Amino acid sequence: MSDNLDIVAQNVLWNRLISVCEEQANALMRAAFGAIVREAGDLSAGVFDANGDMLAQAITGTPGHVNTMAASVRAMLAHVQADSLKPGDALVTNDPWLGAGHVFDFVVVTPAFLNGKIVGYLASTSHIVDIGGRGWSAEAASVYEEGVTFPVMHLRRGADLNEDLLAIVTTNSRVPHEARGDILSLLSCNDTGVARLLNLMREYALGDLTSIAAFIFERSAMGTKKALARAPQGIYENTMMLDGYDAPIMLKARMTIGDGTISVDLTGSTPAVVRGINCPLNYSAAYASFGIRALLTPEVPNNQASLDAITITAEPGLVVSAERPSPVSARHVIGQALPDLMLGCLEQALPGEVLAESAGALWTLSLSGAGRTAFSSLNVALGGMGARPGTDGLSTTAFPSGVGSVPVEAAEVAAPVIYHAKEFICDSGGAGRYRGGLGQRIEIGSRINEDMFMSAAAFERLNSGPEGRQGGQRGANGKVAISDGTQVTDKGMYRIPAGERVILQTPGGGGYGEPAHRNKKILEKDLSDGLVSGEAAQTFYKVKE
Repeated sequence: MSDNLDIVAQNVLWNRLISVCEEQANALMRAAFGAIVREAGDLSAGVFDANGDMLAQAITGTPGHVNTMAASVRAMLAHVQADSLKPGDALVTNDPWLGAGHVFDFVVVTPAFLNGKIVGYLASTSHIVDIGGRGWSAEAASVYEEGVTFPVMHLRRGADLNEDLLAIVTTNSRVPHEARGDILSLLSCNDTGVARLLNLMREYALGDLTSIAAFIFERSAMGTKKALARAPQGIYENTMMLDGYDAPIMLKARMTIGDGTISVDLTGSTPAVVRGINCPLNYSAAYASFGIRALLTPEVPNNQASLDAITITAEPGLVVSAERPSPVSARHVIGQALPDLMLGCLEQALPGEVLAESAGALWTLSLSGAGRTAFSSLNVALGGMGARPGTDGLSTTAFPSGVGSVPVEAAEVAAPVIYHAKEFICDSGGAGRYRGGLGQRIEIGSRINEDMFMSAAAFERLNSGPEGRQGGQRGANGKVAISDGTQVTDKGMYRIPAGERVILQTPGGGGYGEPAHRNKKILEKDLSDGLVSGEAAQTFYKVKE
């Protein structure tokens, strides 16, 4: 009986730790200056044990931020010894190879002290809109041009802020007030997490986190091994083609499924390119692991033990394993394609159980102005999710990142832009027994009738849409144009002349199963709702209106 009570108490404590992380994340969203963090949830937050191993993460957050952060704490403690830290200290870095893959993401780590010793760490990551350099662009030839990079250093010593660091950030940023505020919001959210963690430990009379950490890791490791064993052991390979920048890019994976473990080798992918769409291996591993876990271990909490069962490797110097000083600003173009690459391998192991390909990389919409009103506006346009075995794909849903878009009202308040349209695109979801999720059409112009500049760094799948599965059709490819007739065909910078508008059409998700097998009543509702056209119904679904 006591053992059962212990298990119940441990599970309650585990859930309370997740609540600590969630309160930490909510504090960040409330304090953040940038709309991409405050409104879209582009962040991560987590609690770590005294060894720097992740115990729990907030529900709010992206896999790229969370899973890179899982390794960041230990990597940062390799640069600053734990025994040198004092109460109130906080460490920071935006090094892409230690943090979240590009210089815009800052990681802040704060030790939690109880009775004079470190009992754990609170860590958080979020996107800073601008820290100098070329800004949000794939045009840089090296990481040195992409903005200021900070090695691991103190953001705060005791009660004293590192004003020198903050001064460098604000001096180099086009939006200094927002940049400073966003960095301090990371510090504030960690402080909230530390306070809640210590209150929890005092409530349970815990002198350290050793026992709960052992429980979490043991249960997570057991659950992960059992879930991974569902996939037949063997070797499975898959390739995927992306638009790239100057030339198409190939991603290649060789997945080995063993006894409760999965290892993936990305060697054979295209070598790193001279544009800022390369991806450090830490970010590639974060999203590749997520793709595997999303299918096989969705009910196992994300922590160090559940991540340890999956290993991602690659030969150095590829687009998926770029080394310094490769430019990496738009690394998510590559990283967020990797879950679909992993699912393509798993489709061979578990045919009929894997969703179709999704739109993939977030279409990061970066607009700026340098006229009478200088501004920097960051938002995301969402594509469709692949259809799933048994149900349609979700429309305009960010898979795999999981973030939302900044609401039109918030975007228009934050910058002198106006959204003239934001709507579903009929027929953009791949036809199938289960239809792919729809993409969206967005039309934006200047509210003050001045030129704007747009980075097309993250616009991917312009050449071909996501693939379907089990006989399903591809989703629609994306399209970007300016109302003066200019077609956006690469990932460069584009000028939107005063009075003109940018028009975006995001990709739709792939379909699942033969279109002719779609339920007629559901198809009729699609037709009446304007999600599928009569032409598509006759062409793909073989049904007349």
